[in-house]
Amino acid sequence: MRTPEQAFDLRAAMADELRAALDEFEASFGEPKGVHRCRVHVKRARALARVGKTSAPGLSTVFNDSARTVMRQLAVARDIAALAETARTLAQKRGKKQAAALARVAEQLDEERLAMAGLNMEATRAGLKDLLALAQVWPEASPRQIRRGARRIAHRARRACRRGHGAEQPDRRHEWRKREKDRYFAAVLLAEAWPLKRRRKLSEKLGVALGDERDALLLLERVIGEPSIAGEGKAGEHAVKALMRRRAKLGARADKLGAKLHKRES
Repeated sequence: MRTPEQAFDLRAAMADELRAALDEFEASFGEPKGVHRCRVHVKRARALARVGKTSAPGLSTVFNDSARTVMRQLAVARDIAALAETARTLAQKRGKKQAAALARVAEQLDEERLAMAGLNMEATRAGLKDLLALAQVWPEASPRQIRRGARRIAHRARRACRRGHGAEQPDRRHEWRKREKDRYFAAVLLAEAWPLKRRRKLSEKLGVALGDERDALLLLERVIGEPSIAGEGKAGEHAVKALMRRRAKLGARADKLGAKLHKRES
């Protein structure tokens, strides 16, 4: 007689991620690196919630809307810090003029972040606790529901890859990045309950390439809109040239990795 298949404990996994998010948040004191780690745990919980949509569609929608609000609260200072780090890292790989322009961009963004109003700790903490409360009342999902939810995540990533692969539209690339993050987190967290080949390393590399491309694009848009942030004279042009080259390189890498990942998906 076949042993009954053990269900993945979706509710416990979501709660664990949100407790970890709260712990990181409390330890961060609003600093970008701690806030980033908090956001990653929330993203992991959101991926699980999307898997769990098959067992709780209404609750999943409420959870996602609430998580979106929390992510916006956490994003502002962290996003500027990420752009500054992108400029600083790229400056180390470019020639003298481009490096100077990018270093200036990083300095300006650092100053901007420090001048910003601090993170609303109380509102963000309350939002994280609300998410934890929603996770704790999630209905038990059967193995069949978990498989359906996981396959839905994988399907959405494949579809986003088809639409975003080689695309010039930033919104298509951005949507692709989000769907690949969902796939990666869900595959890692579900472990043996993931019904497809996980291809964790390939999926992770793709997510990094798409994320780095996104940061390069946002920074490029910022410099094009405000060239003086790179300094005087032709500094803005030097920064734009470096960022366009960086974006193209990352985009080509992401396209190659995406084609490889989804060609093998079965």
